[in-house]
Amino acid sequence: MQVEVFKEEVQRILEAEIKFDGHVTIVISTLTEDKLKNILEWIKECKAGIISPEPCKNYRDFISFIYKSNDNRIRGILTKQKNAFFVELFLDKHKYYDRKRKYLGI
Repeated sequence: MQVEVFKEEVQRILEAEIKFDGHVTIVISTLTEDKLKNILEWIKECKAGIISPEPCKNYRDFISFIYKSNDNRIRGILTKQKNAFFVELFLDKHKYYDRKRKYLGI
């Protein structure tokens, strides 16, 4: 799946224009089709309320959903404004994920 197709699919699922943070383009271009489908399924579950969010202590108006791949190589954070819309999808390696978590206060 191409990067732009993936981004369009994410925005279609979430029904919103969102920001893509981290090295999303690089991450998406290196993942297999199955792993991309797993991420899309995770996004669907976040939107449906199946996965429980974590509060962002540094930004009280936001909640975040955490994604950890089975092989622990890719981490993701889907951020949503409380009782409103999705804002951002972050995908990157563990090192950058830790920085983002600290930034959000997760």
